[in-house]
Amino acid sequence: MNKDIYYIEPEDDITDIINHLKSSKQKVVALVPPKKLSVLRSAINLKLIAKTAKNLDKAVVIVTLDPVLMKLAAVSGLPFSKNLQSRPVLPSEYKDAPISNKSSLKNQDINELDDVEESEQGAPQASKTTETQSVKKAEPKDTTKDNLALADKSKSNLVENLDSNELEQDTEESGEKSVKKIPTFESLRKWIILGVALFIVLIIGSVWAFVLAPAAKIMVKIKTTPDNFSENITLVAAADQAVNKEGKILLESETLEKESSIEFEATGERNDGEKASGKLTLTANFSFSTSTASPSNPDRISVPIGSAFAKGNLNYLTIASTDFSWDGSTTSCTVRTTNTCQIRKTVDVVAFEGGTRFNIDPVASGWQSSVEKVDAFNSSAFTGGTDKIVKIVTASDVEKAKNQASQIDDGKEELFAKVKETELKIEASYKKTLGDAIPSPAIGEVAAEGKAKLLAKITYKVNILDKSAIEEYIRTLVSSRLGEDQKIYEIGSLFIERFQENNASSAKLKAIVKTGPEVTEKTVLDKSLGKKIGEVTTLIKSINGVSEVKVDTSFPWVRSIPEDINKVSVNITIEEN
Repeated sequence: MNKDIYYIEPEDDITDIINHLKSSKQKVVALVPPKKLSVLRSAINLKLIAKTAKNLDKAVVIVTLDPVLMKLAAVSGLPFSKNLQSRPVLPSEYKDAPISNKSSLKNQDINELDDVEESEQGAPQASKTTETQSVKKAEPKDTTKDNLALADKSKSNLVENLDSNELEQDTEESGEKSVKKIPTFESLRKWIILGVALFIVLIIGSVWAFVLAPAAKIMVKIKTTPDNFSENITLVAAADQAVNKEGKILLESETLEKESSIEFEATGERNDGEKASGKLTLTANFSFSTSTASPSNPDRISVPIGSAFAKGNLNYLTIASTDFSWDGSTTSCTVRTTNTCQIRKTVDVVAFEGGTRFNIDPVASGWQSSVEKVDAFNSSAFTGGTDKIVKIVTASDVEKAKNQASQIDDGKEELFAKVKETELKIEASYKKTLGDAIPSPAIGEVAAEGKAKLLAKITYKVNILDKSAIEEYIRTLVSSRLGEDQKIYEIGSLFIERFQENNASSAKLKAIVKTGPEVTEKTVLDKSLGKKIGEVTTLIKSINGVSEVKVDTSFPWVRSIPEDINKVSVNITIEEN
């Protein structure tokens, strides 16, 4: 014979079980309760199930391994079984079925007896039989048949019978007779007040626990497909030329200026010792054949201050100006040759630089002059020169230091750090420019211990693009290729290559675009509000592209998603590929 198996859920109550019995089309119904289910631990509920089964002419079997539930089922007149395959045990076959009147009635509240009698008023004959059986089970072995008759009459007789049985039992055990009084309303008033207060607290707690407190968080993970994006874009210099959707992106730049200091060795040398000095005899040569000099219009030769005269590689400078004048007569000549009138004067000179090498003996010939028609010789020695060799900065030293400065790249990382998260840098456009370079000390000056510095201003520059503009172009192009039920979830790994900076800059834009099914917060909420957690998980997972669904509730007892949208949050994430 076919049987209906009903697995009782933790949230089911006695009404759900009885409704299932009424709606079942099978004659045999097996009730399988979960562990620690309180709904079947009430003798009243089990009696209601037994009564409903009898009225519907159906056989109800309790499938359980709980010995307490087995005993309650046997007392209530319901067969039970350890599993769905074993033969049910009838109440008459259960060895622990008879339970003493004293223990049974003492643990059963008088209000429970009221409920039993009220529920059984609709079937007087069945009620009478049940009450008779109940009294027989609770009655000691020596109770008389008169007490059974009294138990069938009314609830008050049943209570009186309970007191009488307790009295007789106590008499048999202790040999003493005592009268147990029924508590009055006054003695029970404080317990009634306490019970009402506890009932109100229970109602408020239930409202908070099952109405106000429940909240849920639904986490949905979407599986996406990554695709490589590669398209040419045009980079424009003016904002009014930019059209993001057409791939015309505004090209901007980020710059950084830094002062760099380069230390270098001064390689030039100079003798800064005392300069030798002496007297130099200058001879001005006037020609008789070409000159038109006269007393009124004499020929003149001028030797300015600082005029150079050299003996070999030794240069000497005049420290005063000297002027020569010839009126054309022979008497004014110091020395006269065949065709030349020589006029001589003595002038003080000083060596071009310090050094003992400028100390020379008198030399009558071999001098070179920087003044035309003027010869020189020294008739006395030049003295006073001393040696003091110092390092000086040369032009070649500065050029070498500039080359070193152009290799410095310590501003690159700092420049890239200035680029915002919302901007994309074009690394191929990075460059640096060396500005004015100032040596210290200057060219030709003495470098202490041969050390010098070059202070240079370096400008670092990199071109950047607005990420939002790039993403707008990518979304416009990719969306036109997707179906209606697909969407773009993520655009990443943006990169620019083949950058060409000219009048019409262009580049290749590359990216990874993750696309997948369009699952929105509204879609998730429509399938979740007011439904049980298991059902919500199944419904959302049925959406194509959803790889994982997880539901977290505010409290362990919350088994359903609240209907209030304000108490439900949805978090949609992308599965890492």
